[in-house]
Amino acid sequence: MAKHRRYPAYDVWEEHANWDVHTRQIVGARKMPQVAHSYLLPAEALLLQAIVSVLVDDQRLEVLTFVVAHIDESLASPVGESQRKVGVPEKKQLYRLGLAGVEAESHAEFGCGFGALSAGDQEQVLKRISGGSVKEQEAWKHAAAVDFFKKLLHDTVQAYYSHPLVWSDIGYGGPAYPRGYVRVEKGLTDPWEAKANGE
Repeated sequence: MAKHRRYPAYDVWEEHANWDVHTRQIVGARKMPQVAHSYLLPAEALLLQAIVSVLVDDQRLEVLTFVVAHIDESLASPVGESQRKVGVPEKKQLYRLGLAGVEAESHAEFGCGFGALSAGDQEQVLKRISGGSVKEQEAWKHAAAVDFFKKLLHDTVQAYYSHPLVWSDIGYGGPAYPRGYVRVEKGLTDPWEAKANGE
């Protein structure tokens, strides 16, 4: 996460008293580090956490564990995917194969697991996977590296931007129910919304 914050004094959670009880419970739970998983094995969860940290350039444990738990919940869910490209394994299998592929690619490139690499080397491994230019072909014979990376990136971004700490980073005011946003004209903000540096 970049050191400079556009909204350094803003904390969306300070407005939680204005949310309904159900919303407070949901958002409040996101603030707690998540450690239990239903589908991912412990080693897979740790690997995914390291990958997510590189993708979003953020090292905050409460955010990273939330993203991993969110993805794990979707993997454990009996609800099917809305759509899937022909030839792409179902999400559960895609993640299991993809995470194994990341480890294999890391060993092929640097001789050790992904978690032991420097941030720069981790980024290099993920760039290779995102472009499909993998070295460890055997590890990717049942799931294309690009397909895994696209799914992973989509799921990561979706979860990351639903965390209240990230809402504060980007100045998002959070749930507006039941209060609602009043000043909706361009350039206007409600008094309780984030104010950028210098405003």
